[in-house]
Amino acid sequence: MGQHDSGYKLLFSHPYLVECLIRGFVPGSWLERLDFSSLETVSEAHPRDEIGVRYDDMIWRLRWRDSGEWIYVYLLLEFQSADEPFMAVRVLDYDGGLYRQLVRALRLKRGDPLPIVLPVVLYRGERAWTSAVEVFDLIAPAPPELAPYLPHLRYLLLDANAFPADRLEAMRNPAACLLWLEGSPVMATQPIDQLDKLLQKPEDADLRRAFALWLTETFLPSRLSGVTVSSMEKLEEVSPMIAANSIDWSAQWRQEGWRKGRQEGRQEGRQEGRQEGRQEGEAEGRRKGEAELLLRQLNRLYGPLTLAIESRIRGAEADQLLEWGERLVTAASLDEVFGRSLGV
Repeated sequence: MGQHDSGYKLLFSHPYLVECLIRGFVPGSWLERLDFSSLETVSEAHPRDEIGVRYDDMIWRLRWRDSGEWIYVYLLLEFQSADEPFMAVRVLDYDGGLYRQLVRALRLKRGDPLPIVLPVVLYRGERAWTSAVEVFDLIAPAPPELAPYLPHLRYLLLDANAFPADRLEAMRNPAACLLWLEGSPVMATQPIDQLDKLLQKPEDADLRRAFALWLTETFLPSRLSGVTVSSMEKLEEVSPMIAANSIDWSAQWRQEGWRKGRQEGRQEGRQEGRQEGRQEGEAEGRRKGEAELLLRQLNRLYGPLTLAIESRIRGAEADQLLEWGERLVTAASLDEVFGRSLGV
């Protein structure tokens, strides 16, 4: 398990943060029927060995408020840092295995309903998620007569890159602050400060400590290469530490994002080149990957680009893309990135 995933699992071991995630990002009026005071991990109800799930799974259950009975709702969280093309197949496998074990653990009989399983994929990667969220969409086209016999399973994707910062800020929700941090390309003390204000109750003390540890031991070191960040247990001290050290979040993010993105683009290009069996295919794959990375970072930093600029970037040579990407690290505007080289 990676360090970042371990940090996420520490955070989501707190029932209140799970409640905030469900209330803030799971759609539907049916949420009002849930008794969030009953929220508990599966391991509290059934030993992990008994239900056969992985020890790094994050699975919770709640009661229905109106029935007063234990009608199970399971939340399956899968944390992703890379766009996984067959994530829907993996989730299908998780759900099938979980259901098999729950039939035994709950001693279900004929006529007893299976519990609801809600699979959630929380994505924090730098690139936009493009993979299918429905397993049926990955299957080759089939005659209509076969469609009823093919698997259907959709997972809920929470892509940190897909939520505008102003929307997440307005939610005033600790889980939204987490996504705000992960998707922010600029100096992001605002979500940290909002977390500090939102988690002021005595019962929030453990979650505040978990956020402080995650920020200083996992999140900031992963974003700020070459910057030493001391471990902290007090959330209120994190923003002042960032300010006192004059950490230029924006430049660090752009530099790291461009470096990592170029590496990913080159890897994708090499794979594409091997598949096509042509050297020029590899070079073209690298160039396209770097163009798409530059477009994503520009859109996040400066807002939507004109079609003319997008077209020019996608058609630019690799050396030109590299020059623009290097300027992006220190540029304060689009003009500083491109100068007059775009000609648009």
